[in-house]
Amino acid sequence: MKKIITLLLLFYSIDNFSQTVKKVEDNNIYNTAGLNTKPEFPGGLDKLKSLVNESYLKTYPAEIKGKVYAIFVIEKDGSLSDVKILRGVDADKAKELIRILENLPKWNPGKIKDQIVRVLYTVQLVIGK
Repeated sequence: MKKIITLLLLFYSIDNFSQTVKKVEDNNIYNTAGLNTKPEFPGGLDKLKSLVNESYLKTYPAEIKGKVYAIFVIEKDGSLSDVKILRGVDADKAKELIRILENLPKWNPGKIKDQIVRVLYTVQLVIGK
């Protein structure tokens, strides 16, 4: 009987005091080069560019024509963060473009080995065309 109780206590203590592996959340930001699945805008980049162009031209009709470069992070849930306009417009127009980009539908996020990750993404937008 003592052996059974000792074994039960031993198994109980092993179960309660054994090391558990905690899953560490990966909040690193990856570039598109190392991804298995690249992030996608629903409808593709052409749809993204046309939505941004339409929204922008409603606010600033025909005031600017040309290329604008934007960089942002696509989060794990598909939303955008850290949106920046690198060049192509002045500060007021850049704020409007940032607002437009942040209010677009969510992206399909990028993946590495079937794990969804945050991705740094750069896109060239043609405005007024």
